[in-house]
Amino acid sequence: MSQYDPSPPPGQPGPPGPPRPPDPDPGHLLARRGVRWTIIGVLVTAALGALPLVTQMRQASNSNFPGGSTTSQGAGPTISPTTGPSTIPSEATTPADNPDADGLTAADRELRDSLNTAQWQPQSCEHVTVPGATAGLRCTVTTDDVDLGTVTTKAGIAMYPSKSKLQEVYWSYAARLPEGNCDDEQNVRGSWYENDSTTPDGDMACYATSATEYVIFCTYYDRPALFQVTGADPEALTNWWHGLDPVFTD
Repeated sequence: MSQYDPSPPPGQPGPPGPPRPPDPDPGHLLARRGVRWTIIGVLVTAALGALPLVTQMRQASNSNFPGGSTTSQGAGPTISPTTGPSTIPSEATTPADNPDADGLTAADRELRDSLNTAQWQPQSCEHVTVPGATAGLRCTVTTDDVDLGTVTTKAGIAMYPSKSKLQEVYWSYAARLPEGNCDDEQNVRGSWYENDSTTPDGDMACYATSATEYVIFCTYYDRPALFQVTGADPEALTNWWHGLDPVFTD
């Protein structure tokens, strides 16, 4: 993917009064890269050698994936495993939505089958609870990089019932972030481009919630999908994304 366009999509004002992310840290800038990159959330589960990339997923009991009931700024959209009491709102827990024997709902399977199997391992995908979403998965991803070698990761993906709902979730976190370029700075929002496209393919935001936790999440304009990741090293996380392939096959 190429550089960001910080302008929000036409006719997309943020909702009133969303929680405010931490103030930007102007002393930390990310190195700009001139290679394509695809927005995707990853949780590294294999050693990266000299790359100090540390990421984490929050547990269901502390899930803060943004939704209609979010009242405070957390670590951005977080996808949590289905362990312990469910955090899905009552209106989303009908029998048709509950996971079957393999742990996946019909919507989960549809989402899983749309993923790029060149890097994604469909058999590894787990159902995760995401308030307001119709499907949520956490899957293993294996990538090969000239510099990093083979790295196995975990990626979190959520699908919402509509693009308007997705935008509501995005703006509830990003509306008070200043416009900027996540390749160069933290605590900003903007748009991302697929390869050398001149048309933005989605919105994104990146910000630090603490000295050891950095959040990046993004949306797609052609589908109501959202990806997110938290990590300890913003630059390493951004560099990692520059080498990832497209998430979806269609």
